Amino acid sequence: MKREIKAILCTFLTAALLSGCGSETAVLSEMKTQKYVTLGEYKGLEVSIKKMEVTEELKKNYIDYILSRYPQWIQVTDDSKAEEGDIVDINFEGKLDGVAFEGGTGRKEDLQLGSGAFIEGFEEGLVGAGVGETLDLSLQFPDPYDNNPDLSGAPVVFTVTVNGIQKRNVLTELTDDYVKTLDVGCNTVEEYEAYVEELLETDAARTNEANLDEALIEKAMGNCSFKEPPKEMVDQYYDSIVRRLSKEAALNGVSLEILLVYGYGTNMEDFEKQAREDATETCKESIMLQAIANQEGITVSQEEIDEALQKRAESNGYESVEALKGDLNSPNYEDYAMCDKVMAFLQDNAVITEIE
Repeated sequence: MKREIKAILCTFLTAALLSGCGSETAVLSEMKTQKYVTLGEYKGLEVSIKKMEVTEELKKNYIDYILSRYPQWIQVTDDSKAEEGDIVDINFEGKLDGVAFEGGTGRKEDLQLGSGAFIEGFEEGLVGAGVGETLDLSLQFPDPYDNNPDLSGAPVVFTVTVNGIQKRNVLTELTDDYVKTLDVGCNTVEEYEAYVEELLETDAARTNEANLDEALIEKAMGNCSFKEPPKEMVDQYYDSIVRRLSKEAALNGVSLEILLVYGYGTNMEDFEKQAREDATETCKESIMLQAIANQEGITVSQEEIDEALQKRAESNGYESVEALKGDLNSPNYEDYAMCDKVMAFLQDNAVITEIE
């Protein structure tokens, strides 16, 4: 279970900081870092890195994944029956004691059988149905039913008409027509293959840089002595993770606890424990990098701050720097640029060995 929690935190700590060192409560450049860290050796760090290379096999695997992830959907024109995984176009009306209830009616609704979007028994009841067929499904709402407590445990009947059925068709190779449906600005197979190669090269470069940074930070931190970072700083990092997870839960119409259990395979108690441990380590990392900046007299210009923000906006999929700023954990943009500059300093002064 710890592996799943670590995966969450890898995502959300990065999102909380957006690969930066910002702080809501204090500007790192003004912090008395010597209270929290005694620097060890950070120049000449020896690290071995296995670089990610974009091979023909990797490109083929990516394209095969896309073909599987985004299949064509073929409309049934014969007497084929609906199966799990198919998309059915349905009209439905639910009745409780013979009276239609609120939220129980829909027309021309697309439903993928097996998705779990409807209550238990609804999707299963449509397996084997044909186009034009109407069925009465006698079902029971779960108890409790948070979406409408009045229906908790209630026996109901859904009258469902199947208007159409689409079946999944996974292509074995790219076609020009298929490429056009992917909405990535490509019209031919050749254009898409070039797009994939550029995409993977960019991802490989980011992965290689991230792996190098991680190795350097781990080595540098191992040479330092730390005291516990300020509690308010740890709380701020932890709260950032919880806010973002809570936002994701709200978008999915569930509680944070439900999201953790069913979305990430963990529980609140284990998550909180691991999140605080990782937030503490991230604070130590941020303080160490600032201490190195202080030791080396590293400063950043406004131009470097702007470049750092632009880099983060692009690498995190934001449409603009302004959109990024709206999500940043700190208005102290200098801290983000400083983090980049110190990491560049560590790289320039490291002994890096590439391994096969």
